[in-house]
Parts: sequence; C-alpha cells; structure tokens
Amino acid sequence: MKGIGVDIVSVSRLKASVADKILSKKELIEFNAYLKENKVRAMEFLAGRLACKEAYLKAVGVGSYEGVPLPDLSIYKDENGVPKFKGMDNVRVTVSHDNGVAIAFVVIE
Repeated sequence: MKGIGVDIVSVSRLKASVADKILSKKELIEFNAYLKENKVRAMEFLAGRLACKEAYLKAVGVGSYEGVPLPDLSIYKDENGVPKFKGMDNVRVTVSHDNGVAIAFVVIE
C-alpha cells in the first residue's frame, strides 16, 4: 500500500456555484442533470466527489492547493456502480452519503 486518505464533507456547506471548481467536465454534465431533477441528490453527488478527491490528495500526500486542480481528477462508476478514478487502476475509492454528509476513503496500492 502506497497511501490512504479519508475525507468528510457536509452537504449543506456547499453551493452549486462551486461545482466547476470541483468537477471534471464529464462530472459536471452528470451534476447538472441531477440538478434539473433533484437538487438534494445533486448536492450529495457534489459533496461525494469533493470528498473522494480530497481523500485522494491526502493519500498521495499533497494538498488541494499544491498544483493538483480538482477538475483534473475524474471519477466514474464502473458497470457494477463502483466508483473509480479515471486512469488510475491502482487507486481504490469508496464513498457514502448519509444524514447530510458525504465520506470517502481512498487506498493507493
């Protein structure tokens, strides 16, 4: 194992207007689709993605202000619904939402 990271994000502390500072282009399309149908789900999605990316940065040992723009990190769900970082086969991530918070855990193998 090369690194681990965890992060927790309060959904209520985020605003939809910061999505472009957090999400990749593909994630932003997904977020906007959620936003049209269910704002609560959209904000959970945003918080979850932020938690995943912050947990990843902790696992690699850099901060979000150290030259790794969050939109450069892209997360997708595989055919089984498992979240994965695009282009990073050695990174495992899990994310959960409950009671207004999102939490993510990242392991780099």
